[in-house]
Amino acid sequence: MTEQATAPDASTDCQGSAQDDWAGLASALIQSRFSVAPRLLQAPGPTPAELQQMVEAAGTAPDHHDLRPWRLVRIADDQRGTLSDLFEACLREREPQPRADHLARARAKAHHAPTLLLAIVRNEPADEDVPPPERAATLGAAMMNLMLVAHAMGYGAMLSGGRSLRSPRFARAFGLAPGEQPLCFVSIGTPQEIQRRPRPSAHELLTQWQPATGRNADP
Repeated sequence: MTEQATAPDASTDCQGSAQDDWAGLASALIQSRFSVAPRLLQAPGPTPAELQQMVEAAGTAPDHHDLRPWRLVRIADDQRGTLSDLFEACLREREPQPRADHLARARAKAHHAPTLLLAIVRNEPADEDVPPPERAATLGAAMMNLMLVAHAMGYGAMLSGGRSLRSPRFARAFGLAPGEQPLCFVSIGTPQEIQRRPRPSAHELLTQWQPATGRNADP
């Protein structure tokens, strides 16, 4: 009996084409993203609906044991003065008599970018399978998702830290629970200037494992 040739499965071809399109779009979005310093982020910022989309994207990050080991706190426009006072108080703890330019710079940080979030990592309840470094990695992945969606919407964003975040005064001001740690601020807005920097190549980031041998190997 002679076998009849079958026509190519058009649905498979379409599926492959769609996957290629998605891969290309994802790569283009990731490769074109750049951080924008908070002082270069101006109004308008994201609408409440857009911010919700960003946070929902953040929530899709890998999460071992579904611990949800992070949360975000939004600092409203009318709270920027209070945050500015907090930055000054934290600075004076480190420098009882701060220089005028240090003081002005510390206070100004509270007023950059139209949308300002504080990212907090949760290290409790304890889970021996998910130590603090892994929880911080989850938060990092979440923030990258958030910034990619912001970029896709035409906004700029950046993560920023500072010594104030490590102050007990800062933790008290934000009412952090035991085991919570402020990791960084997330600034979002319309970029007024783009300052790109060189990106590392894959060859600089990826190596092949070479098992230890000789005196460096475990018995």
